[in-house]
Amino acid sequence: MNYAVILASGEGSRFGGEKLKQLTRVSGKTILEHTLQLFDKNPLIDEIVIVGNAQVLLLDGEFKHKYPKLRFIVPGGASRAESTWMGLNALKDLASSQDKVLIHDGVRPFLSHEIIQSLITALDDYSAVNTIIDATDTMLYVEDSKVVSIPDRSKIKRGQTPQGFKYGAIVEAFKDFLPRQNELKVTDDCAIYLNYWGEKSRIFTVRGSEENIKITFPFDLITAEEVFRMGRYNETHQSADIKGRVAVVFGGSQGIGQAIVRRLTSSGLKVYSLSRSSGCDVARADQVKNALKKIAQENTNTGIDFIINCAGILYTGPLLSTGAAKLEEMIQTNVLGCIHIANESHAYLKATKGMLVFFSSSSYLKGRANIATYSATKSAVSNLTQALAEEWASDEVRVNCVAPSRTDTPMRANNFNDSDDLADLLKPETVAKRVEDLLKSDLTSSIIRVY
Repeated sequence: MNYAVILASGEGSRFGGEKLKQLTRVSGKTILEHTLQLFDKNPLIDEIVIVGNAQVLLLDGEFKHKYPKLRFIVPGGASRAESTWMGLNALKDLASSQDKVLIHDGVRPFLSHEIIQSLITALDDYSAVNTIIDATDTMLYVEDSKVVSIPDRSKIKRGQTPQGFKYGAIVEAFKDFLPRQNELKVTDDCAIYLNYWGEKSRIFTVRGSEENIKITFPFDLITAEEVFRMGRYNETHQSADIKGRVAVVFGGSQGIGQAIVRRLTSSGLKVYSLSRSSGCDVARADQVKNALKKIAQENTNTGIDFIINCAGILYTGPLLSTGAAKLEEMIQTNVLGCIHIANESHAYLKATKGMLVFFSSSSYLKGRANIATYSATKSAVSNLTQALAEEWASDEVRVNCVAPSRTDTPMRANNFNDSDDLADLLKPETVAKRVEDLLKSDLTSSIIRVY
């Protein structure tokens, strides 16, 4: 059996603020819940223990309902070591000596499935495994504010979690350590293991990741938010089978939308393509409503699983010389069109626990000269995505946004043809493949960059 012990009992004194860092909400969930979700989804993990404080203990019923692998939430101790022991002790009637246990910080929500697999595999041959990354800065040994020596950086590594152990071996080390913990200064579980087993310790190492950060300070939330937005950290370990599902693509008559229609159709989905040329202008709420109603009536037994909005308008030129009609058309189509689609899609996607996908562009990150209004609308779409993902989380409706870099589409050709190097442009088919992968995942609140 493979167990995970998630440590979430800290008070976060370095984080500041009224709310505990592990219960701070980012991208629709608390940081702790993002971490718990990673282990609950991983097929190598059998059962999970959370070590929490009083506020975390109140989530026992909610978390156990949502995450079936969660076995216990137990109170923590006065120190990190004591909290770890509380988690290990919770498994005393379940785990055998040779079972594997991963001990992980509850505020490291970007752990990859590959790291978990590396740890579990290494524990076949070792009783302790540490997750490490390179030290990229120069390391200094300092005493009394003076540099004493400069160690060889190639031999210095930074430790992360999870740290993995054979259950019996780490329990034995903790039983030796706890009675004399005031005599020894340790900062992690491998140090406790090393102190007890000494030359017999044989602590193996596996490669961690720069993304596997620990959220310690308020500034770390800025990094965390962007990693969540990019959607790279927690993609479903095994993608779902979407063959036979029903998808609606707004703006499906050309460019990326057309490529998505072709891709999904060839993958066995029932796809409806809607556009202004077919009588559905997303800027018109009534046309969106009627189109979706008709499709739903044709699929009463299955419903609508995916709704994708690729419709967009781009006019280039300085803001001061862009006519009011063009400005209004971009806002009506690019922003209000998404809002119309969201309002009319919710009931259908709630019924199927489906996904709504908007399209932004690389312009959402930075406003650019001569496309000021377009850039503003794409930034609005990315924020709309995350807001709706949080609002609709309880309905199990996922909302995501795809933001491709420059792509070879008719819209781009009409506006940038003279300045583009066509060899550098994405193919619409590349973006369509990424959209299909997204539909197979359980991601929500993510801005998926396609390069």
